[in-house]
Amino acid sequence: MQIDFDMPVIAGGGLDAGVLDRVLVDRERGVLTHVVLRSPLSSEELLVSMDLVQGTAGGQLRLRPGRDELLSLPRYYEGRTTAQPAGRVDTSLVPQPPEQRQALEEALGVTDDTVELGPETRVMTADEAEVQLVGIGANDPGNDISRLRVRGPAGAEADFPASWIDVMREDVVALTVTRDDVLRSRPAPRRRDGNLADLEGLSGMGGLDGDTPEEVFGADFVDELRDKGGMVLNIPGASGPGEAADRRAAEPVDAGAAAGAERQRPSR
Repeated sequence: MQIDFDMPVIAGGGLDAGVLDRVLVDRERGVLTHVVLRSPLSSEELLVSMDLVQGTAGGQLRLRPGRDELLSLPRYYEGRTTAQPAGRVDTSLVPQPPEQRQALEEALGVTDDTVELGPETRVMTADEAEVQLVGIGANDPGNDISRLRVRGPAGAEADFPASWIDVMREDVVALTVTRDDVLRSRPAPRRRDGNLADLEGLSGMGGLDGDTPEEVFGADFVDELRDKGGMVLNIPGASGPGEAADRRAAEPVDAGAAAGAERQRPSR
């Protein structure tokens, strides 16, 4: 299942429910847990558990609930950037007795390991070249992340396998591979229309707008990547046979593959 930002969302019964705004991911388990909708039904964004997602078809995300049922879903305030994702969720409109409110919030599964990813999230190679996150691919039935869909500054798009993910934050997803690994990968990354992607639009050593990595992400985070420490995301089974079967997911041919194989989770 491929979920891209701004794709149309269809409620049960075939009625328009809005567009996909962003997603929530459990970075510890490497699992897509929720989608966030901009909907004409509500002035706030709607938080939809992946249990309520039927799948994707024809470039549309299809939900199980009907339009009326969507009105009782939790609201999500993505603008509350000073709070963790759990603090952006509002369950006050969910029809539950007050004494069951805490149980409901726990059942939603938005935890300290949850990361919000959206169209502002950047994807950075090991040598600090950057592209923009477009969407996320997930495997059925567990919704584990299988790939990232990205777009370069020149507009080219490609899918990167989840086995390339090293660090995941809201503002940036860092990869284990370099820009050259991406361009030399076999099979080569492809755009969504099936044609080979031209990723020469990658920005080299600076930010997408010419900024240095330190200016964009902060010196502490750049040092963290260079030291290979902190927040390493090991995707369960990402480099196994299931991912190899995805013909759109490329694998690096040399240095990048070795880097991915040598990754280790930091001690806690």
